[in-house]
Amino acid sequence: MKKLLLIITCSLIVLVNFAKVPKELPRDYYLIQVFHCSKTTQIETIDAYLKNTFLPYLHQNGISKVGVFAPIDNDTAVDKRLFVWIPLKSINEVEILDQKIEKLNPMGQDAVMHLENADSSLPYYRIEKILTKAFKFQPQYATKTSLTKSSSRIYEYRSYESATENMHLRKVHMFNEGGEVTLFAKLNFNAIFYSKVIAGSRMPNLIYMTSFNNMEDRNTHWKAFSADPLWKKISAAPEYLKTVNRNETILMSARDYADF
Repeated sequence: MKKLLLIITCSLIVLVNFAKVPKELPRDYYLIQVFHCSKTTQIETIDAYLKNTFLPYLHQNGISKVGVFAPIDNDTAVDKRLFVWIPLKSINEVEILDQKIEKLNPMGQDAVMHLENADSSLPYYRIEKILTKAFKFQPQYATKTSLTKSSSRIYEYRSYESATENMHLRKVHMFNEGGEVTLFAKLNFNAIFYSKVIAGSRMPNLIYMTSFNNMEDRNTHWKAFSADPLWKKISAAPEYLKTVNRNETILMSARDYADF
């Protein structure tokens, strides 16, 4: 009898301790669509399509928040781009969204399927799609910010490519366990999301986005970041050295018809 009571008591202790372990939040998936254009008129066509057709379509299908961003140097760039950022609660939503699109009749009149210009010219010369998964240290995108939506607000999109999967995972570790995500939060970088690419044309890769009031605010934040003792420590750590062989920084503004 005493042995049975001991077993029951131990079992209860294990169950109580297990209940105290915080559950990990489910991690977001992000579908990033990049429209590549050669003319300003193409960008204008896509803006109208996104505003009047595609974003309302996504909203109607349960995706309440969608971001649309354009590089601030788009006017002078040869490759003019529009970035559509679609946060999803699970990878199953990718399949659900694809199934809904696939059911539309390409020969029909549904506006979602028709982005062509009236003169039959192409609306873009390429569309790129990237699927990413949120970092475990920020498993869901930020829904709150200390910044206000304004024309001067800067969104900084960063892409870090690695030569091998091992180097990529080390760089991801640097953000998570290494403390970089925590440092961004401490310095109030207003990060929208952090993620690793799981399907795309450039892999292995990670992508994240921070935001600032304006360019001066952005530069001030990065100056503080570079001077922080934690950054100096992890940037010099042998396990994180030479883990990135190509990085891209794109400074962007948000379209006012979108949700960010």
